Amino acid sequence: MSSAAAGPPRSKTALALALKQALATTPLAKVTVSGLATAAGVNRQTFYSHFSDVYDLARWVYTTDVANHIMAHASYAQWADGFSELLGYMADHHDQAYAVIRSLKHSELESFFYRSLREMMRVIVAELEGELKLQPADREFIIDHYTLVVLGHLLHWLATDMHENPYVLTERLEFVLHGGVRESLERFAARR
Repeated sequence: MSSAAAGPPRSKTALALALKQALATTPLAKVTVSGLATAAGVNRQTFYSHFSDVYDLARWVYTTDVANHIMAHASYAQWADGFSELLGYMADHHDQAYAVIRSLKHSELESFFYRSLREMMRVIVAELEGELKLQPADREFIIDHYTLVVLGHLLHWLATDMHENPYVLTERLEFVLHGGVRESLERFAARR
């Protein structure tokens, strides 16, 4: 079995857990490589074999957790609950979330969320498409369109310092999108 199929090495996972535990009591800017290495039971060289610094580890943990969370709720019935939980988690961990977000270039942040949300939308579209016959390009357009709708709201929410209540935002998004994906699929299928 390849290491990619088996998941990240134990030392990488141990460092991720050590970081999460450290962030429960310490701001990201005050977390040290030596403290994380000690907590994870590895040496500094092992840390540096995986990550360039604490922020690199934080980015990996954050993006892995977010991507896993999004895909764990990738269904038409669950996406809004998952999205709401994700925004709520980010709001509850505001300082840590922004420490990681600010360490990413805007294009990296947008690209990451786009890829993760698009995978979720691909699953939802496949679920809702059912017996409909669509051109592959039309299906991809619908996936992109609804991904960008959710992504736009997410990025705006982050740009406005999470001003809007995450649960209200998700409720509004779900209300606007409810039935819209299936209707779009039907309209494109009828056009064939």
